[in-house]
Amino acid sequence: MVPATNIHLVPKYDVCLSFAGEDRPYVDEVARHLTELGVSRFYDTDEQADLWGKNLVEHLDQIYRHDSRYCVMFISEHYARKMWTKHERQSAFDRALVSDSEYVLPVRFDDTEIPALRVGTGYLDLRNRTPRELAEMIAKKVGTPVGAPKAGWEYQLFSDQVTLHMRNLKDKRIRHEMGAAKPTRLITEDVDALDTFRARSRAFDGILNAIEDLFSPGRVQMAFGPAGRPGDRDKIKYLANSFVEQYESLLDWSAELRGTTTPDRYTALYKTAALLVDEPLKQIEQFVEEFAAATDRGAGDLRLNLKYDITPVEAELKKVQTT
Repeated sequence: MVPATNIHLVPKYDVCLSFAGEDRPYVDEVARHLTELGVSRFYDTDEQADLWGKNLVEHLDQIYRHDSRYCVMFISEHYARKMWTKHERQSAFDRALVSDSEYVLPVRFDDTEIPALRVGTGYLDLRNRTPRELAEMIAKKVGTPVGAPKAGWEYQLFSDQVTLHMRNLKDKRIRHEMGAAKPTRLITEDVDALDTFRARSRAFDGILNAIEDLFSPGRVQMAFGPAGRPGDRDKIKYLANSFVEQYESLLDWSAELRGTTTPDRYTALYKTAALLVDEPLKQIEQFVEEFAAATDRGAGDLRLNLKYDITPVEAELKKVQTT
């Protein structure tokens, strides 16, 4: 007589990723890094041929209920209201209900409440966590060795952190390109319009100076470390976050000018001045793109010289001062 044997089925995937389409740019990077780390995952874009023609209700239920060791749930306001994400999380929660260990791994883009997710469940906050960092956390959770950081990790961290937060400014950047702005101020007197313009001009210079100051040799060495020594993660993130904050300040500065109502003779001056940020914005975006490419080589150059043409603004200012 053959003795009874306990058979443990090995799940097809280490993790399945449950997310809303609006959050795909972030999740796509996580999925890519998981592959690089050797973590098997269910990610819908990789399975399009297999999903084609299948009964998705049954097939996805199999994946989110049975075929994965863990389900990483990307919670956001979009995730809470989508039909397919509701189906995925129902399958995941059904699995979690009968599991003798944690199964649902919540990660949050915001504080949206999700039905059936208990308040005390541990989660990771994605608002200041890069896709690469999350992928490494997932790898550790499933027991896949992550290994020591590769040479030049400091540049990669800076690039990832900048990209993370600039992605969140996409809508604001589009509003700038479209010239849209909410009303911010009503100025009725000529003298007030001129004084406000001068004050905002000083603020503009202050933003550009602040960006250059962030990349001063002393600050860079404090964050990235002297030659031959590792950098400081917290300081690198601070530098990256401060850089993006100044980028956003340029967008806000321009929007404030566009949203200011002035006497008619100052309208052209304010409109022209609001365009001063266009060159610095493009230079910053090009810098971010080129820096990201350089990080693949374990290198990076934190030098950024911002330039702009003040001539059109000076011409408009001369008009209002001579009429």
